[in-house]
Amino acid sequence: LLYSAVETWMRTQPGSSALKAILYFDEIFGYLPPVANPPSKEPMLRMLKQARAFGVAQVLVTQNPVDIDYKALSNAGTWFIGKLQTDQDKQRLLDGLESAMAGSMDRGEYDRLISSLGKRVFLLHNVHEKQPRIFQTRWAMNYLTGPLTRTQIPRLNALVNASAALEPPMSGADSSARTTREATPKKMRAAADSRPVGDVELGYATRPAIPSGVREFFLPHNMTLPEAFKLAGMEYPETVNRVGILYRPALIAQAQVRFLNRKYDLDYEEHPAALVAEPDRQGIVRWDEHTVPALAVDLLNEEPAPQARFASLEAPLNDDKVIRTLEKDFEDWIYHEVAVNVRANEELAIYAGPEISRAEFRRMCSEAAQSGRADEIDKVEATFDKRMERIEERLAREERELREDESDLANRKMEEWGTHAENVFSLFSKRKRSMRTSLTKRRMTDKAKADVEESLDAIKDFKSDLLELEKELSRALEDVNRKWQDIVEQETEIKVSPYKKDIFIEVFGVGWIPFHIVQVGDDQIELSGCDVHPA
Repeated sequence: LLYSAVETWMRTQPGSSALKAILYFDEIFGYLPPVANPPSKEPMLRMLKQARAFGVAQVLVTQNPVDIDYKALSNAGTWFIGKLQTDQDKQRLLDGLESAMAGSMDRGEYDRLISSLGKRVFLLHNVHEKQPRIFQTRWAMNYLTGPLTRTQIPRLNALVNASAALEPPMSGADSSARTTREATPKKMRAAADSRPVGDVELGYATRPAIPSGVREFFLPHNMTLPEAFKLAGMEYPETVNRVGILYRPALIAQAQVRFLNRKYDLDYEEHPAALVAEPDRQGIVRWDEHTVPALAVDLLNEEPAPQARFASLEAPLNDDKVIRTLEKDFEDWIYHEVAVNVRANEELAIYAGPEISRAEFRRMCSEAAQSGRADEIDKVEATFDKRMERIEERLAREERELREDESDLANRKMEEWGTHAENVFSLFSKRKRSMRTSLTKRRMTDKAKADVEESLDAIKDFKSDLLELEKELSRALEDVNRKWQDIVEQETEIKVSPYKKDIFIEVFGVGWIPFHIVQVGDDQIELSGCDVHPA
């Protein structure tokens, strides 16, 4: 359809060597295949062969050249070749180039160039240049919305007559009514074809018929006049006359959405709602621009207030097919856009849904961290206790040895002194004593003294080791406390979307919104009569 429309326009243009228009088509897989013949193939091939004569260029993009008809490849005058993932794609591309260049191509050189391409680097081949060129693209950012939704596809028809399709022509009465609304927003906005009642235009006394299969809801008339004036930013006048109640139609929608996730211990419900006062006539709604607080379904009435009047029901609210399409679109919007954030601490495996406050979540994390911290402290202390016990055992053994060495040293000294005394006594007696005995006793005393000193040094080292271990333990405990404090701070948010089976449409159809119509002096003023307002 698109190519036929462009081609029809193209045929009305004179021949030209200057560029008049560019038709850009991304991801052409399936539209121009080498074997099959979908309806798109013929006009695309025809324009590849003929459009340049009218000054119309095409930019066709694909990731896999094997998916393109070879006749299309051979009719392309400019090629931008990027990095290819498979050799099959590369060989198909080289075949097309070779065909287009009528055998003048150095296939091996092109093969080498294409194989050496990096990210964002392209090989440019132009039929008007003999040699290929290598160039690198800049970084670019785009804000493309992505694939069209079901309700957006009809807008493609606007390409034929954009102004007529997007903005339906207004009658004189419609134009006058719109001008009046824009010029005096606080005046009563009656329908252009409303019937006079006394000296006030107040819509229809009969409720407009709703299409078969479309549900109808009446929003509660629960706002007093003083509240309505305050909401409108107006002071309550001294004299005000009630004229009546006017119901205006809107598109009303609300769903019950349940978010279930066992991993995150999530079981939560939301009720996204939307109220669209003037939906697009073609049935296009940007739901996120019309959201309202959740409606109390039990407060929606089945019947209007007595003596109320009604504005006319216009497209698309009087079209059951469009309403059903919009209901499906509303469900799709919820599925793709409505989500809840789960607070998470992955390290502690603590998760909290929207119903749990941040303070409560932090408390849960702190309690879990305290338990983990206590367990780790017990392990650290147990490790150090074992090391300390081994040192204390060695210290106690060394202290026993010291006592034994000190006792041995005292005995050796006594023996040495006794031997000295005997040697001195032998000098004055006839009994002679060998000096060798004294030297032996002296040597044994020195050895006993060395043993004592060795034990004292070992005891000193063990006590120093114990002090160092106590410091290490203190540092290790500080590290444990710091670690768990950091873990408590590791808060992230995880976006959880609903499953389609958990989306239930509670309310969808025509919602009648009540308005107060009052007379203030010479002015008729329309004020909201409901505490739910369209965005």
